Parts: sequence; C-alpha cells; structure tokens
Amino acid sequence: MTRRVSYSLIIAALLALAGCKQDTDKMTLSPMLYDYAPQHVGHYLIYDVDSITYSYSDPVQTVDTVHYQIQELISDSFYDNLGNVAYRIEVSKRYDTISSLSVVDRAWYSFRTRNTYEKVEDDLHFIKLVFPPVNGITWNGNSYLPASDTTSDIYQTYAGWTYTYSEVNSPKAINGLGFDSALVVTEVNEENLINKKLSRETYALHVGLMYKEWEVINKQDVSASWNTPNKATGFRIRWRLHAYGN
Repeated sequence: MTRRVSYSLIIAALLALAGCKQDTDKMTLSPMLYDYAPQHVGHYLIYDVDSITYSYSDPVQTVDTVHYQIQELISDSFYDNLGNVAYRIEVSKRYDTISSLSVVDRAWYSFRTRNTYEKVEDDLHFIKLVFPPVNGITWNGNSYLPASDTTSDIYQTYAGWTYTYSEVNSPKAINGLGFDSALVVTEVNEENLINKKLSRETYALHVGLMYKEWEVINKQDVSASWNTPNKATGFRIRWRLHAYGN
C-alpha cells in the first residue's frame, strides 16, 4: 500500500531549517531526530494508565474508572518480511505498583525506516512519526488500515485521521519527569455537539512516548461538558510515563 506521507513538505521544511538560526542545544541534535523513537533491546517504558468507560442505558449513566500500569519492553530484534530490522515489544500490565511485570500480556513490534517510525499494535499498523519532525508537517499515519467512515468495523474510528506535528523540540514534563526536547503528534481532534474523537501523543527525545491521550465519546445530552459527559457512551484513556530505562 502506498504511504501517503507529505515528503515534499519535509524537504521544504529541511530547507527552511537550514536557513534558521538554532540555539546551541538544538544544534547538537541529529538532523533526523531518530531518537524520538529509541530502538534497542532492553529499552523499557512504564506508564500510569487511567481508563474511563462510559455506558448509557436510559435512564442510567454508568462510569467505570480503572487505574493500572503498563510496561513496554523491547525484548528482541528480528527481520520482518520486508527486510526491516524490527523490534519485539513485550507489553505487561499490573493493577498496582509492586506486582511483577514479567507476565507478558501481548506482543507488538516496531521499526524505523529512513523517514518513518512505524508500530504494529494488535495487528494495527501505524506510521507514528516521520523524520525529521518539523512543526506543521502532516501525514496519513493510518494509511495501512482499511479505514472507512461508511463501514462499521474496528477500523472505522481510524478513518480520516491526519497526523500533525507541533511543539517540536520543546521542553515537557510528566509525573515529575522533565525532558529538554519533546514533540506532540495530534493524530485526530474532531468535536461537535454530540461526538468527540481525540488522539494525541507526546514523545521525548532519547525516551519515546511519554504521554498519550485517546478518547472516543458520544453524548446525547448536548448541554453536558466533555469533562463530565451525560447520556454518554465511549471511553477516555490517559497514559503518563512513570519510569523508563535501557
């Protein structure tokens, strides 16, 4: 399947960057900034996850909140069927901060090409990042998915997304962890009176994903706020980086 990444915009952005004055810290960064997606065996990320599920059966609104931790551990490398060096990601879950994370709940994998960082999660293939990251660049990160607004299936929610960079190489903090250089990828941000769809990820240099917000909510009570939706169905998930290492 053809990757519809805006490479012409990347080239234009590179030319623009070449003519811009950068501060000392920015000049020490690799021009391609691949380290926003570290790829080496042993690298791990632990997240605090808050998950809220909304269900509505007239007249009862139910809100179910769950807190847990997830670990992503790069455990091995291999060649995929296209010849890319790919990395196995073992995903573990626990509902406290002391239980073992040694039990693998599922396995994903990721790989980098010259211009992309791609990740396969539960058989869903995403182009998470394009290189080099520059504010305003857009791409179709879901181009591998047969997503359509008219087909009611697991892919429908991914239809029409346009990934966009912002806040590239900006300082960010989460859970008391501070990072000098981070970037934000807004994958989708759509909202009307009854529907809201948001997916946004923040990556820290030399670390990887540090924050993720994802929500798909439908509410029949248009006067209710999105923070406390009423007569609503859907979910809201937040991932916050808790710890990381190599």
